[in-house]
Amino acid sequence: MSKVNVTSLIVLCAALAACSDTATNRTVTAPDVRPALSEAPAGFSVGFTYDGPFELAFATEGASTQMAASAQAASGSRASGHVGLNFPASPGVVSEKYSFVALSADPSTPFAAKGQYEMELTTATGRTNKVHGDIICMGITGNTARIAGQITKIWVNNVQVPIAGPTHNHWVVVDNGQATPDLVSLMQYTIAPGAQAHCATGLPSFVSANLEGEVQVQP
Repeated sequence: MSKVNVTSLIVLCAALAACSDTATNRTVTAPDVRPALSEAPAGFSVGFTYDGPFELAFATEGASTQMAASAQAASGSRASGHVGLNFPASPGVVSEKYSFVALSADPSTPFAAKGQYEMELTTATGRTNKVHGDIICMGITGNTARIAGQITKIWVNNVQVPIAGPTHNHWVVVDNGQATPDLVSLMQYTIAPGAQAHCATGLPSFVSANLEGEVQVQP
């Protein structure tokens, strides 16, 4: 992510989350991959890159029902942070960085949220994806936030391309405070029903230790 993009997102963080506490950044030296966080059966096919394998799918009945029945409890919930991940031996995504600010919005709408995010990834073949998007929903359980956003701009190998494939991203962050590294997932690509189901019930998301920056989750 460019210095200009990171700077602009930091300004956004200050504007949207002025009341949140400031914490000291920390660096972790190993990814420490953890099992997937998922509360719902796999009802969607997703991709880790915009131009990689991707299959459309639709919400399972169980996910749709739970989403409609479980509204976000409080309008003051928020999550924010900066994430850096490296997997040099991976045959897929070898590095990814993203920053985001997500604030709960209309309390009468289940999981409604607002904010922005930016992400940049590099694959083992050297291809890059850069994404800017708007947060559309968030589900928080304890110190864990499930967040999704709609892509507004995307670049492949630094060339802006039409948004003609997957239209949304989703990810998971776990705020472990200052003593223990936060856990974070790679951003995944999906479609609108998948994004909503993720905020409501969780799609499969493997988490590992954040290697750059930190995240904050406030229920």
